Amino acid sequence: MHSKAFGCFLPPFHDPSVSPHASLRRDIELSVLADDLGFDEIWLGEHHSSGWSTLSSPEMLMAALARETRRIRFATGVIPLPYHHPLHVAERIVLLDHLTAGRAILGVGTGTYVHDMEMIGVDPATVRDHFRAALETVQALLNGETVNTTTPWFTVKKAVLQLQPLRGAGAIETVVASSLSPAGIELLTDTATTPTVHVAPPWGSIRPGMDPDPVGALIERVDSYRNKSAGGTRIRCNVFVHIADSPAAGIEELLEGFSALRRGLYRNTLGMPIPDSPVAHRKTLQNLVDTGGFIVGDTATCVSRIRDLMDRVGDPVSLNFFVPRWVSHKATLEQLTALAHEVVPALAGGFDGTAESIRLTSEEAGRQLKSRTELVGNGGDK
Repeated sequence: MHSKAFGCFLPPFHDPSVSPHASLRRDIELSVLADDLGFDEIWLGEHHSSGWSTLSSPEMLMAALARETRRIRFATGVIPLPYHHPLHVAERIVLLDHLTAGRAILGVGTGTYVHDMEMIGVDPATVRDHFRAALETVQALLNGETVNTTTPWFTVKKAVLQLQPLRGAGAIETVVASSLSPAGIELLTDTATTPTVHVAPPWGSIRPGMDPDPVGALIERVDSYRNKSAGGTRIRCNVFVHIADSPAAGIEELLEGFSALRRGLYRNTLGMPIPDSPVAHRKTLQNLVDTGGFIVGDTATCVSRIRDLMDRVGDPVSLNFFVPRWVSHKATLEQLTALAHEVVPALAGGFDGTAESIRLTSEEAGRQLKSRTELVGNGGDK
């Protein structure tokens, strides 16, 4: 993978007023389009409750997508390790690695919905310790070890993977959803895993102005992590980007969908103390755009702000476009296409050759036009 890479982070959010089956088909359409457009990876998440988050097994969806895609890598975004026995997690990601011809990335986390945990008897009070024990076990299995361990949450006896990763033991990349807190950084360095971080959460902030500088706060944590991690460690940043005629126009296009998710999922279903007023939703979205937590504007503005973010994070970095579907499905597909055709090439050097050719040709245009005129006048080819 290049020092800079670009992907899509597709959260498992689906409007409960839309057919769940139709929403799933839209996920498939979007994922296939991301592959056609040349994105490096796509992240598909897992939740088990709330009515909004209806994708319960990203690995199954990825296995189906493997036959419809050619090159895009599939990242579980994320598997909540405390919800599963670690042997099963390791076995499933290795099987997916084979089904996708080596395109699997294991993304893991603690889980975030308490109702998910309570449905299956996971204690939220011990979930972080549970996660660490499970991660260490999964890593050992993926590295080809025979594992024996007993924890308060699971037992593993003489466990070994029958099927090894396609490219050999240790070849599957493991990525941890992290806020890059001191404890999170310690976990990453101890387990030799890499982080994926949100520039801003999907709800933005509880109240407008609570996070005055989300990008600056993130960069402080990134710097702390880079100072303690091995050199050349990739950081994946998930950021929401929306191309519009202007930031103000973009806010108008996004406000209805953004407000509906904040109200319907985070406030009414998950119980977060988010003020439910049109003014509060608008101010929160405006603040996110103003502070760079969300990137909204014309193509040049988006390119400039993304480049600044990536430069501040440092290489190697992967930029994953967060796709919460706050606009219609048709508009979401159009946004993804515009990002791939207009934004990513500008960031990845895809326009450098044509720009240089235009520059060199235009510099000599006067002299060359005179030569061409003389050539045509002398009966040369037209």
